[in-house]
Amino acid sequence: MDQKKIFNPKIWLTLFAAAHTFMFAIWALMAGFASDSEIVEWLIEDGLPTDQIVVDEMRSAMFFLGVMAISIVPPFIATAFLLEGRPQAIMTLVCGGTMVMMWLLATYGDVAVEGGELTAENLFGAVFAGAILYSGYLHLDGEESNSE
Repeated sequence: MDQKKIFNPKIWLTLFAAAHTFMFAIWALMAGFASDSEIVEWLIEDGLPTDQIVVDEMRSAMFFLGVMAISIVPPFIATAFLLEGRPQAIMTLVCGGTMVMMWLLATYGDVAVEGGELTAENLFGAVFAGAILYSGYLHLDGEESNSE
């Protein structure tokens, strides 16, 4: 099978948007609506203080994270379905570069700042970022859009 078929920008951008929405963004948004007792359980599991101020800040931070997470989805979907040819490839590289930056920062936070280990979950983002970047790169020689 041809690499250009496997690494079609439309497929990889859509896969990322769907996975990101349903595996992370909606969860983060919904965590913003969690009850105080649920948040207190999470804080206790992490050995953090359970004062009401901390609970309220946790709720606010999770909702804000969810809003930020869901707002990256529209440019990925727009790139997949509204562009074609070289413009789509260039925007796919921009989306992939954004993913690399997000992955690096998240992994740095998990591993270096919080002292965690590099896990398969961390590498999942790298796979998506790499596939999106590669799909954009492979299609750079595509024809210009007919909108000119």
